Amino acid sequence: MKATPYLLFFILLIVSCTINQKAQYIFPNAMPEYVQKAYTEQCDKGQILYNLNCAKCHSKKVKNRILIPDFKAEQLKGYELRVTNMKHEDQLQDTVVTEEELGLIMTFLKYKERSGLEFKP
Repeated sequence: MKATPYLLFFILLIVSCTINQKAQYIFPNAMPEYVQKAYTEQCDKGQILYNLNCAKCHSKKVKNRILIPDFKAEQLKGYELRVTNMKHEDQLQDTVVTEEELGLIMTFLKYKERSGLEFKP
């Protein structure tokens, strides 16, 4: 069964209502406000997708806070992200997480406020 855009939107809406805390984003100072607004929307969608597909393996609970690791720029490459980790080859196939969704997740991880938790592959 193929998910319709309306179904996907509805699922994202429900999940976004259940997320405890919305991430804060750090954008370059030179980024115009209207671009920051567009990126904020992309990052918000990316956070939802991260929580659905990635958090169970990558996030850590420290002192009752959920910390999302800080990825380096070179770790946020779509194709490499899918094939450099055997679990990703099985769980992040493009039939499960599309290229567009993976891009939103990586945008979120790039601009989210740093947690101090280093990502170690």
